Amino acid sequence: MLYSVAQGARMDNELGEIVQIAASVYGSDISKYDDMFLNQVVEKRFAFANVANISEYVQYVSNNPDEAGALLQSLNITHTDFFRNPLTFAHLEQWIFPSILEGKPEASELRIWSAGCSSGQEPYSIAMLVENIHTRKSRSLRYRIIATDISGSALIQASKGEYREDEIQRIRVKDLRDFFIKTGDTYTVSDRLKQHVGFSTYDLLDTRYSCPQESIFGNFDLVVCSNMLFYYKPNHQQYIVRKLIDSMDRFGYLVTGEAERHIVENFNELYQVAPPSPIYKKRRGVR
Repeated sequence: MLYSVAQGARMDNELGEIVQIAASVYGSDISKYDDMFLNQVVEKRFAFANVANISEYVQYVSNNPDEAGALLQSLNITHTDFFRNPLTFAHLEQWIFPSILEGKPEASELRIWSAGCSSGQEPYSIAMLVENIHTRKSRSLRYRIIATDISGSALIQASKGEYREDEIQRIRVKDLRDFFIKTGDTYTVSDRLKQHVGFSTYDLLDTRYSCPQESIFGNFDLVVCSNMLFYYKPNHQQYIVRKLIDSMDRFGYLVTGEAERHIVENFNELYQVAPPSPIYKKRRGVR
């Protein structure tokens, strides 16, 4: 749908009204999202609702709980892929994980947090890397991946671990054979991986908990939070990164998305270890 110049000029004011409606009528704070992202989502819902103008859409949302629910659901970022950034995963497999394991006592547990895991492709990708390293090193290895997201529907899908053929194209043939069960056109993650990955609901902006409750005390060797930060306003980005840093072990690593490097580089506690991959490590002396 094309918008008139007048509609475009009114968009910011109307967006403010939608933010207020979401908070007062539906109890949801959507002011945390980046304005450009919020605009894009509202424009898509406005076009889908087939109303005459943005002012009518404001009233439509106010009086239509189903549309409000659809709008709020659209704000949940669920796009993801297996091995989404191949270079980053190559660095993790070839350098970062071996470095972490070299410094850990053999009986200790490798602790990983996949923050904003969506439908599970990211934590399962990480689990495949760890399993392959485990096989090559022939050493005893305990590891646990805490995978969290704010979307309950995405977490249900992640727990099932069922993916279409078009969703597994980046997975190596050997890994498909070792870690998936094919039934028709569906590929299901095997228990060999599932036993190491726990999915739970967690809001990164929740001020009550500094890390997922399932992790008890944080101290993660690796925290992965990719392609999510840029959907939020700067002050919320800073809060999330601070929480991620505080959850890391003193020798821990943080992985973000390629487009989020400028956000993380504002934190002096971290330094980039594998340019151009967005992989960061805590500086010595930082707890």
